[in-house]
Amino acid sequence: MRVAAYSSIFHLLKFTEDAPQLVFYGLIGCFDIMELPRLRLSTKSTISAQIYVFLRYQITSANIRPGSTISENELSAHFKVSRQPVREALNSLEHDGLISVIPQKGTVVKKISVSDLKQVVFIRSSLECSSIDNIAKLSVGKYTKILNKLKDNLEAQKNKSDPNNLAGSFLPLDDKFHELICSFSDCAMTWQVVQSCKGQLDRIRYLSMGVESPLEGLISDHEAILKCIENYDFEKAKELLNSHLHEVMITHKPIKKKYAEWFESDDN
Repeated sequence: MRVAAYSSIFHLLKFTEDAPQLVFYGLIGCFDIMELPRLRLSTKSTISAQIYVFLRYQITSANIRPGSTISENELSAHFKVSRQPVREALNSLEHDGLISVIPQKGTVVKKISVSDLKQVVFIRSSLECSSIDNIAKLSVGKYTKILNKLKDNLEAQKNKSDPNNLAGSFLPLDDKFHELICSFSDCAMTWQVVQSCKGQLDRIRYLSMGVESPLEGLISDHEAILKCIENYDFEKAKELLNSHLHEVMITHKPIKKKYAEWFESDDN
């Protein structure tokens, strides 16, 4: 279930009603199950995978706040399904580090941990830079195919990003760009590992989009990285990519100052 969920995360999101508008539900005061959008279930994937992707999106986009308590029974009633697929989805979210089960309290959305964020950035940077190292082992045809997809993706970032909904329009393209970088590894698990561990990172990305992380700067970074890859300057590409991925260690600071109660209190 987990592998299917990771590889299809944005594909599955289209099964939710009004998916492009989910980001506009905003930072709700206290989580109420009735404020969640309805989920239109599909036969193309397991119910648990769809619930997992739906809830992951709600948590990473801060529609469900850090510290909120989640009821398995209420979610089952909301989705009109048995508790089993909800429990499987919650298990996956716990594995992602987004929720935790606390005795006598129930399931709670974890606060953002700067320490975890540092570890995620290290893992992601290591895997994506190693993917670029692997380009030399690829056939010319495979390299060219990925390169062309990256070019198409960059054009979509420039032309299809909606300034009124940057998180909803740009972030999926941003993820696709980095997924394509990972595909240079010629190992499907590379992006799956990145996707499975970057929940904490995604929450910062949603909160910083367009403010602490201006769209023009992100696209410019992608363009410079792609140019180096196209010119076979892989060392420079890795240098730029590493710097790009570590930007979140700066952009999270004003967010933590504004939403201090959403962060672990012992984090620096």
